[in-house]
Amino acid sequence: MKGKKEGSPFQLIITVLIIFYIILSSVFYFGFINAYIVIGVLFLILIISWVSLFSRRHDKGQSRKLGAVVVMASLFLIFDLFLLQYEQLTFRALVHEEPVQAAENSGIYLMGVGISHYSYIEDEEWLVKNFEKGDQDFFQIEEVDNKTRYHSRNKSFLQLIGIRNDEVSAMAKNVKAYLRQETAGVEQFLESEDISGDSAGLGLALTGLIEQNKLMNNLDFGVTGALSEQGEVSGIGMIKEKLLIAEQEGYPFIIIPSENAHEARQVKEAESLEIQLFAVSHIDEAVQLINRLNAEWEK
Repeated sequence: MKGKKEGSPFQLIITVLIIFYIILSSVFYFGFINAYIVIGVLFLILIISWVSLFSRRHDKGQSRKLGAVVVMASLFLIFDLFLLQYEQLTFRALVHEEPVQAAENSGIYLMGVGISHYSYIEDEEWLVKNFEKGDQDFFQIEEVDNKTRYHSRNKSFLQLIGIRNDEVSAMAKNVKAYLRQETAGVEQFLESEDISGDSAGLGLALTGLIEQNKLMNNLDFGVTGALSEQGEVSGIGMIKEKLLIAEQEGYPFIIIPSENAHEARQVKEAESLEIQLFAVSHIDEAVQLINRLNAEWEK
């Protein structure tokens, strides 16, 4: 009975600390406080924990328990320190990004959307006017809220500790596994420092097949889609913006994932686009499509 009485207060403190942290995170998530307040509160809790530990340092039983509280409070603080790198962000703009060919004359254009982040700017109209003055195309301007900051922090932390691979590394791994041998254009593209996401996977694999002389192409295709090691194609984001870019660039065709087909058809109809859409769920379908369209073009 004695051990139970000694353990109960410690368990209660740990439980209260966890519940308090969940409430604090929720209050931040829904935008009632900013990251600086979260860090300040956690730092105060850590100081109180350290003072309590120091005052009872001669009591081995209590010091061990308070030491555990200090460790937990420290972990919470370290985890939330990652929020600070996103706190200053106020808006992000989706802008027109020039499609690129990983290999010259491949005809496979990798579709991407530029994302520009802006810090300490509170006036969205001012940002819009600056885009218009600079004659720069943009699709939309989004406010960066605490929900975005929260999820961005989680993603960065998981990548840092190795639980989650970043999308570019995963894409590179899958494309190389599918191609089985390196090609100059694909390798050069993957070594670029300004790429993000995994939506270039399908286009890179098609480019690699062209470089390996396993696929011939004389047409221009906009291509977007994530790729698995087995060549399966999965959905991607910002499909509307990529369709608009492909239309502006004058490509006759765009290959997209089947998962994005419904949304893409809605965009094409709403925006009266002329580009022809082709949805695929595996790279083999894209290869067959390119072969067929090239054969029809040569007739």
